[in-house]
Amino acid sequence: MMTPSRDHPVTQKNQFILVIGPHRSGSSLVAAALHSLGVNLGKQFIAPNEDNPKGFFEDEDIVRFNDRLLRSLNLSWDSFGFIWEMDFNTLKLKPYHNAAVALVLQRFDGVGAAGLKDPRFCILLPFWKRVIAEALNVDVTCVLSLREPELCVLSQKTRHIKDSDFHLLGRRNVQTLLLWLTYVSRALAAVEPQRLIVVNYAALVATPEIELQRLAKFLDLECSMQAMESYCRDQVDPLLNRSTGRGAVRRSEYPMVWDLADTLYERLLAFSRCNSIQADELKQLLGYLDLQELEPIYIKELQYMSGYAYKKIISLRHRLIRTIGEVGDERGRVEFLRENYRSLEDQYKGLDDQYKALADQYELLSANHQIVLNTRGWKLLVAMRRFLTWRPG
Repeated sequence: MMTPSRDHPVTQKNQFILVIGPHRSGSSLVAAALHSLGVNLGKQFIAPNEDNPKGFFEDEDIVRFNDRLLRSLNLSWDSFGFIWEMDFNTLKLKPYHNAAVALVLQRFDGVGAAGLKDPRFCILLPFWKRVIAEALNVDVTCVLSLREPELCVLSQKTRHIKDSDFHLLGRRNVQTLLLWLTYVSRALAAVEPQRLIVVNYAALVATPEIELQRLAKFLDLECSMQAMESYCRDQVDPLLNRSTGRGAVRRSEYPMVWDLADTLYERLLAFSRCNSIQADELKQLLGYLDLQELEPIYIKELQYMSGYAYKKIISLRHRLIRTIGEVGDERGRVEFLRENYRSLEDQYKGLDDQYKALADQYELLSANHQIVLNTRGWKLLVAMRRFLTWRPG
């Protein structure tokens, strides 16, 4: 086992780190590794949930910004059909570019070790490289989280089963696989090989100490014993990789897509064992990734997704109509109770006025009674009654 460096110099000022990788590929665990190495990953992180109980390490404002940016392009994070070139220099994106520059400056101006994590960076990498270069005048280093595509598919399917209203993707396995190919291919097309490191998720879970030191060495960060122990104790759980091996997903549909994903995964897996990636190696891999031949499959699956999404919209619309009706009924009951309350309030005010009038009369009678008690005639009468006995005739 490698011994962690205690006096490794930090030269992070010349780079900005983006953690990339398809959804459910283990990028959160990779981001947690950077966080343990002292990399500032933003301000307010998205809160952990059942999908990711140890945290996402994603800056909430950055993720929301990426969602808005994708919507402006008529896309979303699960747009697995995003296989065509996109012009990030269009004037339509200029306001988003300026806003992104301001976000980066607000968070990272003057910060040494800095970075961000969001799977959406895979398809937005050209945009963010320009933003970071303008904001901080530094190069972008990418850390690609690699997980077996079949396991990403299974994980997304679990998400879909838990919340099919939000996670439309996952109903059909091939759609998640196409998204995996889309994210990886777009990311590889935008990275610089000398500034790319591939981290194998399974290796990170199995031997976190070795992978953490490998990551720190590539990024020229200090890896202290304390940071390593904290990361292994708080973030790494062997159960994270309890689904291993192939065969859990039927591959009879679109075997060509599965073969392409498997080949890409194996080649990237070889990259995850290297300390550096050569430009010709990456170029050769990109040459192998001709996704245009998959265009008919993309279009067919997009039609399936559109039809399913339309059914979901209709279902949600009916639920919304029922909810509006229920809200109307509740509003009627509230108005009825409010009118009853007003009637009771008026009665209360009337009774309160009567009480005050009776109280005033009582006070007046008490005062008059006291006056009578203090008169000489009353006192004489009281004295006479002590000594005289009344005898009726």
